[in-house]
Amino acid sequence: MFKEYKFNMNEDIGAITDINFLCHNIYLRHKAKIDNIKSKEQRLVINQYFTVLNELSSQACDSLKSNRLSVVEVLTRVIIEQSANQNYIAIDNGKNAQSLLRDSKKMLIKNGENWLSYLQSKGFENPAAQERIRLGKQLVEHFNDKWPDAPPYPGVKRLFQAIEWENPYHSYYVPLCDSVHSFSDDMVNLIALSDRESSTRNSAINFMMQENKRLAIYNLASATYLRCLSLGNSFIASGFDEIIQEIMPAMDGLAQIINRNDEYDHSRIPSS
Repeated sequence: MFKEYKFNMNEDIGAITDINFLCHNIYLRHKAKIDNIKSKEQRLVINQYFTVLNELSSQACDSLKSNRLSVVEVLTRVIIEQSANQNYIAIDNGKNAQSLLRDSKKMLIKNGENWLSYLQSKGFENPAAQERIRLGKQLVEHFNDKWPDAPPYPGVKRLFQAIEWENPYHSYYVPLCDSVHSFSDDMVNLIALSDRESSTRNSAINFMMQENKRLAIYNLASATYLRCLSLGNSFIASGFDEIIQEIMPAMDGLAQIINRNDEYDHSRIPSS
């Protein structure tokens, strides 16, 4: 259903960019407080996620300004997932960080075994596959000896459940994952429009371009909100609950952008 979105999207882009800058600036000003976390693994992983999230968010904001919306879509999905990882690492005493490090190497083993199985089925050989398995097993054994009590790291859905982000998982993360596998939504629309009269087709394409930009803003605002929550919880883990108050006004601004887009989407749903 065509319906003009009447809010200033460039203002929203500017607000999201400013909030991402503020988020990282708050981290830099209070970075020394993270040292209060007793677990070395937890402390190092949380700090590294701040670096990763700043890089991803900066690139997403720059891409949004230059209308590279496919890039924004991919980066937004990753920002949400890495914010969830950081949040999960922050909510316990360090065991979650240990399980992340160990189980990432279990994936190395599994990937190597799958590759080797494929190669053998075709009569091929590649020593890199066997080396991947060997290295993964060596590292998992090392981490098991070092952290025998580390629990399994959850899969993506259970990760979001553990940090009580189930609604963002279903409403933002899963649709983004589905979309970036093939970017088929635009292709479906373009094919559907290809047989329309030129005037109708041009109007529809213009609306589609507006809608793509609006959705990119909506999703990045949501991802940035989750990034801010993760920042607050990371400092709560270090004993500084008050840090989240510095980002709350910005989070309120993000909530306004999100709510406007929710209301716009709901207004286009046909009444039963």
